[in-house]
Amino acid sequence: MRPCSSPPFPPFADLAVFGFIALVVLATVGLVGALAYLDHRKTMALVETGQYAASERDGRDWVLAVGLVLVAIGLGGIAETLVAGAPVEGLTTAFVGLAALAYYAVKRRATAAPAADRDGGLDS
Repeated sequence: MRPCSSPPFPPFADLAVFGFIALVVLATVGLVGALAYLDHRKTMALVETGQYAASERDGRDWVLAVGLVLVAIGLGGIAETLVAGAPVEGLTTAFVGLAALAYYAVKRRATAAPAADRDGGLDS
């Protein structure tokens, strides 16, 4: 009979690392859950007291963020291919990001115009 080349149980250091990773994952999930619960309690308290104003969610913030990220990724891809001397790649990503930024600007201007009309066009 040949002796085993590896021990039957993993070394203690591997178990400690796995335990630490599991602890960090569980703590993160617990923190996210606690934050969601506290936000829910706050919202319910506002609803019960009548202070909760139902507001329309505006998706323009996400469009701005995604547009900026896509422009950055596209320009990074263009710079990388130019430095490497390869055919230019990343133009599509950059143009999609620019389109998102243009959409954000147009929507912001369209929602700002009615507000100016309500105020009589006077800047205070």
